[in-house]
Amino acid sequence: MAPVSTKELSYVKEFLSWELYMAKTCHRYSSQFTDRNWGALIDEAGRVHQQNFQDLYRYLAQLQ
Repeated sequence: MAPVSTKELSYVKEFLSWELYMAKTCHRYSSQFTDRNWGALIDEAGRVHQQNFQDLYRYLAQLQ
C-alpha cells in the first residue's frame, strides 16, 4: 500500500467523522416520519453512512 500523507490522513479522518454524524442523524430522524416510505428511505441512507464509516475505519486500521 502506498504511503498516505498527513494531509490525506486528515481528510480520511474528517470523512470518518462526517459519516458517523450522518449515520446517527439518519437513525434519529428515520423514526420521526409519519410516511413509512420516507422513514425507510432515511433509514437506508443511515445504513449506507454506517457502512461507509466502517469501511473508512477498517482502512485507517490497515494503515497502522
